[in-house]
Amino acid sequence: MMGAEQPEDKGYTTVRMTVGAHEAVVKEAKRFKLKNIDYMDAAIRYFALRGLNPVEVEAREGTLIMKQVQRLGDRLFAYMQEEEQGVLVPMLEELIRVRLTTERILRLEEVLLSTLPEEEMKRKKDKVEQLRLQNETAIQEQIREVLGAGRSMDSVKRGTKKQEK
Repeated sequence: MMGAEQPEDKGYTTVRMTVGAHEAVVKEAKRFKLKNIDYMDAAIRYFALRGLNPVEVEAREGTLIMKQVQRLGDRLFAYMQEEEQGVLVPMLEELIRVRLTTERILRLEEVLLSTLPEEEMKRKKDKVEQLRLQNETAIQEQIREVLGAGRSMDSVKRGTKKQEK
């Protein structure tokens, strides 16, 4: 048989079944070009290996559907992690770019201030220092928010994965 392990052959036994079940076995075995015994062995192993009750059709289908949904969920989760990387990395790059731009602008302002008379330079330098402190505080807060959001998403996902196991 293809795709299924054959159990050790321990001989044969006789099984009673309804005429309708026997007709179904003969028909399906013929359709798959199998011997009746091979078809029955495979069908019984299918239910036994999966722990499924062949009488409970809805429960069996529900179990199979849930497994498919779980596999799909795992694939979706992996895709979302990839997408997240594609979003968070550019956000971090932009944050760094803004930080560096701000630093360069402040340095340029300091250079320009150095060309002014001392009294005017002192007055503007105090304003620049105040702006620098405000910018530094705002930048640090933005970094905490971005990194905090990334950590909280990661911990939520880890918690979800741990619950699934």
